[in-house]
Amino acid sequence: MSRIHWPDEDIPLKEPVELEIGFGRGDFLKRIATLNPHITYVGVDRSWGSVKRAYKRLKDLKNVHLVWGDVWPFLMFGARGVKFHRVFSLFPDPWPKRKHRERRMFSPDFWRLLAVRTKEDAHVSVVSDEMFFVRWAYDNALSTGCWWGYVSETNRRFGTKYEEKWLKEGKRVHQAVLIKDGECDFRIPETTLRIPKLKSVRMELKPGDYPLGGGAYLSVKEVVVSREGDRMLIRAVVSEGPLLHKVWFVLYRKGATWYLKPSDFSRYFPTEGLQRALDLLSSILGG
Repeated sequence: MSRIHWPDEDIPLKEPVELEIGFGRGDFLKRIATLNPHITYVGVDRSWGSVKRAYKRLKDLKNVHLVWGDVWPFLMFGARGVKFHRVFSLFPDPWPKRKHRERRMFSPDFWRLLAVRTKEDAHVSVVSDEMFFVRWAYDNALSTGCWWGYVSETNRRFGTKYEEKWLKEGKRVHQAVLIKDGECDFRIPETTLRIPKLKSVRMELKPGDYPLGGGAYLSVKEVVVSREGDRMLIRAVVSEGPLLHKVWFVLYRKGATWYLKPSDFSRYFPTEGLQRALDLLSSILGG
């Protein structure tokens, strides 16, 4: 039976394994997984609505795993023992405006990360009705020196909602097919978190944005202090390149020592940016 996972979950997967980024309703995943029961398929989508709809279609398939979350942390921290043989991205949001360009997925860094998490002869298919986006993704892949391939118009049918829509409107469908051509250097910013210990604290912290260095930022959204004054909860977002940590930090006292750490119910990743956020908060709260 299909299962739903977090992005950083170490999913036990039987190879060969293929990946779809942004599976929508799950139409393509259902068709391809049904045709290839000997292959394990993983679908990643950040929309909970898409995950719920796809799960209803796919729950009876034993060779499908769904991941609810962003593909960046999944490729960095999830399913670590697996390398994908084929990767599909069908009709992703092209973010056509220049000011939204940074939101597009297939940047050079993303291609470098994909090279780390794919097999030696891996194939990646990027399909869109927007030719400029396909060319942009293709050019970024070639710029890394880790991929080669081609761009073409395609008559292949993937059966997705957006494909049906664009074909009804008479639009053409384009694809970039990339084949892995060597390894790329990509450093995952992982670290072992150090939990700050404080001898005394000031229970004062203002919501706002705080630079962390290295292009990372801490945005404090909400601060809650217990009536007894012995515990503080800090709702925050730590942005670190493509990674986004939505985290509650908790400050609490145990004996004569105060501790500051991410709460157990938060979704975060053990990275250098998160460590810098902990260090900055401890310096502010420690006075």
